[in-house]
Amino acid sequence: MENSTVMPVPVAYNDMSAEASLRDHVGWVWYQKNEFIPDRDKDLRIFLTFESAQYYAVVYFNSELIGEHEGGHLPFSFEVTDHVKFGADNKITVAVNNTLSYSTIPEAEFQYKARKEMAFGGNQSMTQYAPGFFEMTVQFDFFNYAGLLRTVYLEKKPKIHIDDIRVVSDHVGAIFWKIVLDGCSSGCAAKVRVFDADGNEVMKAAGLTGSGQVKNPKMWWPRGMGDANLYTFRVKISSPDGQIVDQYDEEFGFRSVTYDNHQMYINNKPFYCIGFGMHEDSEIHGRGYDEAVMTKDLNLFEWVGANCYRTSHYPYAQERIRESDRRGIAVILETPAVGLKVFTDQNLKLHKQIVTEMIMRDKNHPSVIMWSLSNEPHTERKESRNYFKTLVDLAHDLDQTRPVTIVYGPSHWEDDQTADLIDVVCLNRYWGWYDDMGYLETVNQSVVFDYTMWYEKFKKAMIMTEYGADSIVGLNQQPAVDFSEQYQNELIRETHKALDHLRQAKILTGEMIWNFADFMTAPAALRAVGNHKGIFTRTRQAKQAAYTLRDRYLKLLPQV
Repeated sequence: MENSTVMPVPVAYNDMSAEASLRDHVGWVWYQKNEFIPDRDKDLRIFLTFESAQYYAVVYFNSELIGEHEGGHLPFSFEVTDHVKFGADNKITVAVNNTLSYSTIPEAEFQYKARKEMAFGGNQSMTQYAPGFFEMTVQFDFFNYAGLLRTVYLEKKPKIHIDDIRVVSDHVGAIFWKIVLDGCSSGCAAKVRVFDADGNEVMKAAGLTGSGQVKNPKMWWPRGMGDANLYTFRVKISSPDGQIVDQYDEEFGFRSVTYDNHQMYINNKPFYCIGFGMHEDSEIHGRGYDEAVMTKDLNLFEWVGANCYRTSHYPYAQERIRESDRRGIAVILETPAVGLKVFTDQNLKLHKQIVTEMIMRDKNHPSVIMWSLSNEPHTERKESRNYFKTLVDLAHDLDQTRPVTIVYGPSHWEDDQTADLIDVVCLNRYWGWYDDMGYLETVNQSVVFDYTMWYEKFKKAMIMTEYGADSIVGLNQQPAVDFSEQYQNELIRETHKALDHLRQAKILTGEMIWNFADFMTAPAALRAVGNHKGIFTRTRQAKQAAYTLRDRYLKLLPQV
């Protein structure tokens, strides 16, 4: 390959050089590597799996086209068995394109700039834009990090293997399972065993589908409500001739999620979410998976006293969801559909694919308590209603055990077309920042009025999923001014007064500040090297507001 360089995987390629041409690149990049596959694997089936490729991927194996996938942040896999050279190197080639438009999810405005040419001074002329010049303006407030953002690997499976496991359980010990096999149309058998965290067998059964009961289960609880107890669901598959051909262990927890028009409940106990909206974002790695950063983030969650977060604005790495299972941190899992303005059949088809992939990936995680279909879509538009009704119905069909939400931003209680369709209303509001900046004395009353009006119209339990203000670390000004640490801190305190009122009025079932940590964005007049609404810096150092939030969350945690 020409103009090539070494590129680690996983990582966003944008920050891997000192050149703006790579950071701001829009279009195709190509990855290539050789992978040796030994002769001993000849009796196995080989799959090439990508955990995330942003945004559009075309995959070749030994120079033959294997498949294509649209959409980042979710896994996809292609079988390559028939193309493998056993006992030799195999060439893997991937083309990834990060171009976005109003036909992608998320959306961007993509336009070629008209070439203006003016003649002057006889034979002289000037042009404003070079031929083919274009601008891509994303419709979201985070950097469009691209490339192979998560792990890429070869999976080696037996000819008959487990393709999918679904485990549904509740807080009284009931369990239902469904196992899907690949390579066996009939005659295969499954043995099922369930083990507690100490390795004790608590149930055994047989069948590709079935149900059972575990006596006196230790329930999975979010932080502050109990322990995050996990169990292991072990499956062994026998071929028609009785040989064991595959085995898989799946972690799960006994817990239920329910809701009414005031409250969400975990295991029939009232649950109040205290946590964050955030981003998978860090220096150098960009949006690439980084285990150290993930661990630091979740440790800071515990330091602050949080029990919940939203995967704003895309599904996060599976490793983070698994670790949330183990730590007892509840998760609202969100699609990449942020800022939607276009509600066409083409976009709906892609959106349905994304919702399906997201739910199928994370359906067995006890930490996942709700599915978010979109962040801040323009649901004041009439065409959004049928669009989102289709998606709400799809999510409910795929999973009857969790509520479904939309996170609202540009729409208002007077004009929203969709909130009656969903189960819990999530609402982003920035009183004192984007609205009435500098008038902190209005924040409390404005928040209470806004949320009360939404509640009175739709009668749904609500979560404040975003509020906050930017602050530049070290910028101190008293009296407070915008972008100072003092202003961010005072706005948060004023918002908390409103949250206390709404909680006592049984309107709110959760609160999440925006944002956990500062993050990178595209260049913009209000973005001084990114978005600075974090209570931590991008390097995860605490601002003044972190201590204010910690004081609040640690007091709330025993109450929830």
